[in-house]
Amino acid sequence: MYIDYSKLWKLLIDKNMTKTDLLELTGISSRVLAKLSKNQIVTTDTVAKICTALGCNVGDIMEAVSEEKLTLYQRYKQFGKVVSENDIYKTVTFTVNEQKYTVYVTKKTATKFTHIHCRENKTVCWEQLYILGGISTPGRDLSVILTRPEKEKNEQVIVLIKGKPAVITGLDDNGFVSAHGVAKNDSDVYVMSEAAFKLFGKK
Repeated sequence: MYIDYSKLWKLLIDKNMTKTDLLELTGISSRVLAKLSKNQIVTTDTVAKICTALGCNVGDIMEAVSEEKLTLYQRYKQFGKVVSENDIYKTVTFTVNEQKYTVYVTKKTATKFTHIHCRENKTVCWEQLYILGGISTPGRDLSVILTRPEKEKNEQVIVLIKGKPAVITGLDDNGFVSAHGVAKNDSDVYVMSEAAFKLFGKK
């Protein structure tokens, strides 16, 4: 079991408030707010301050959740550990029922002018379009985001594109699989946006 504060963030939205507003009203620190955002343990004093400021009960801002009911994305957010990072991506790992997941998360955030290409040379490339004279044109170079790694036994590898890319090409081919696809080989790597990852693995 772990404590989930999703209700708190929904309550703030319902009250048309921001996290900054919450900081000002409660007097809690930004460090404590970061712990809440990561569903980490905070003191009962912090919980009491929040409930007093928002005029609500404990059950309105938090709930105990069974780990068995977590989606893959929720497990990634809750239990993922950053094991390495460079200028292009960070590597996050977590385990579910003895299966290891390795997630390569892009540092840059994709936009509607971003095209992601899964190449035959086993790399994932980032192409950023630029607006010139009202017309979108590609940049001169394709920036390699990730060279497809060798997978360990019982390991699932996901390339996670932050933001909302316009398109991801080359999926379900050349060893790359979409969030809605099915891996055909043990070496296949999933490539998806964060929105797709939130639905990935749901039954």
